[in-house]
Amino acid sequence: MLFVDNPEEFRRILPGFLPRTLRPAESGPRDAFFGSECPTLLTADHPENETGDFWTSFHLFRRASVSQYDALRQLIATRKDLPGHVLYLALSGTDFHGQQGRAWVAETGNLHITVGLRCDLAAADCGLALTMLPAVAVVDALSTLDQRPSGLGIKWVNDILVDGRKIGGVLTSARSQDGRIRSAVLGIGLNVMVSPTVPSTPFTPGITCLKDSIPLPPNGLTMVLRLVLSALEKRFEELVEDGPGPLLRAYRAVSLVLGRDVEIRPEGHSSDPPRRGRVLAIGPDLALTLTDDPAPVTTGRLILLPK
Repeated sequence: MLFVDNPEEFRRILPGFLPRTLRPAESGPRDAFFGSECPTLLTADHPENETGDFWTSFHLFRRASVSQYDALRQLIATRKDLPGHVLYLALSGTDFHGQQGRAWVAETGNLHITVGLRCDLAAADCGLALTMLPAVAVVDALSTLDQRPSGLGIKWVNDILVDGRKIGGVLTSARSQDGRIRSAVLGIGLNVMVSPTVPSTPFTPGITCLKDSIPLPPNGLTMVLRLVLSALEKRFEELVEDGPGPLLRAYRAVSLVLGRDVEIRPEGHSSDPPRRGRVLAIGPDLALTLTDDPAPVTTGRLILLPK
């Protein structure tokens, strides 16, 4: 089942679907995602089911008036469960954010997706694996392009870089009960066609988009969307079948901080001094081991120092 607020945009992103108007009883939690000014929702069916059997529902928004990540988390907190695996795609939107509430500029032409996954995973084993999953899946997806972007990898904990500049970021949250993760929400922001204007900081010295790094066809957003969805599905099924080991190995393999000199500053207004050193290892809990520092680094904002 596919829900859209703009059938023309929907057919452009995923051609071949024929929309029909929703009956009121089918509209579901539209106000949680569209706000009070949303247009009538539409649904579309396709005989070949291009979104595959993995997704229970797919929702496309031309412009989201709220953070879909926050709205889905709130919806799960209220309803306690998901009907299956659900996916929300916004072509643009407001109030989007990354870690610690830092603003994310959602430009038309870029990828902004929120995924709700129905789970039954051991929280002690798989909680941190879900943190790694969306970042690894994005790198997987971009690595399958005809031309792999140079310098592609993950900057601890969840930034995706190309040639030292940020191209994307991810968020993860999970709901557990009795030691089992029952649902997870993954948020992915990926600059595909547009490089947003964002002030540089020591943590993010530059912003880029995929189109600035490699040639992309006019339907570049559609192509990247399909690749990311496929990679998400494969990595989640791998986690269910094989546990967190493969994800941890993949995360380490594409890490941009292993072997690098870094500075890690505390979050917020902490008076703790920054920590410096070369990253020797990334633990199963994603803690960093630095040279000449006996205590692992588990939190903070990382700066890559010059080589």
